[in-house]
Amino acid sequence: MTDDTQLMQLSYRAPAKINLYLGVHEGRDARGYHKVDSVMAAIDFWDTVTVAPARELSVTCMPDVGCADSSNTCWRAAVAIGKAFGFEPAYSIYVHKHIPSQAGLGGSSSDAVATILALCEFNHLDPTAKKVVEVARSIGADVPFFLRGIPCYLDGAGDTLREEFAALDGMPVALVRPAGSVGVSTPEAYAAFDDAPVPTGDLQAVLAALRANKRDALCASMANNLGPIACQLSSEVAHSAQWLKEQKGVLATLVTGSGSSSFALCESHEAAHRIAQDAQACGLDGLATRIINHGPQRI
Repeated sequence: MTDDTQLMQLSYRAPAKINLYLGVHEGRDARGYHKVDSVMAAIDFWDTVTVAPARELSVTCMPDVGCADSSNTCWRAAVAIGKAFGFEPAYSIYVHKHIPSQAGLGGSSSDAVATILALCEFNHLDPTAKKVVEVARSIGADVPFFLRGIPCYLDGAGDTLREEFAALDGMPVALVRPAGSVGVSTPEAYAAFDDAPVPTGDLQAVLAALRANKRDALCASMANNLGPIACQLSSEVAHSAQWLKEQKGVLATLVTGSGSSSFALCESHEAAHRIAQDAQACGLDGLATRIINHGPQRI
């Protein structure tokens, strides 16, 4: 492939995320959003997003996720960045999906950022510009996180970056979720939370552990008050979360986001691989991965 050909399309690996802390508060703001405190980290598990100039905007997902129009985050990101900077978002966007939907892993948010980064490059825009960050916030709560990808604390609706941490790169992680297409709807999880709120965990303990790079303290303080909601909504999520908690080599476990995935911080990469293999042998989806310190990257 020549350099000129490379310029005709841009491809990015768009990583998933896990929530080391998620604290949803009661009530909603003027936008209709809950106040949310979130500590997220990217993991080495990704979709691939390829963007190329075209006659008109189109989004194709493989496998098909059932939304290739204005309901798709990549579509919305392309339209929003074009409107913000005054250009027509005439691009074809192809998403090779590996990150499952309704899994609490932020795949669609990461795909949106990959789209934003590609369009910034095509149009010679600074991806760190304030206007780009505002576009990311308009797409969804997790989207601004992926612009940086460094483990960080966000507040507001979980979309305002407050603090970054660079202490977890390479930390071994095991992901487990119910097999097949079992997912948890985020709107449904928030509605169930509104009906029966669950108290938040100790955010300050998590932040202090990350600032001091004390992994034992982090493992003791991780919390997600949507985790019990996800387990109430799906007995399969509850089963996989409990199974993961009982495995050897686990330092701490948590449901990520509103489910359906759970993750474990592990003693070693060998432990993470063993847990993933054992999960698959038990009829669950299992994956061994690690924490990384970046968002979508060119490939």
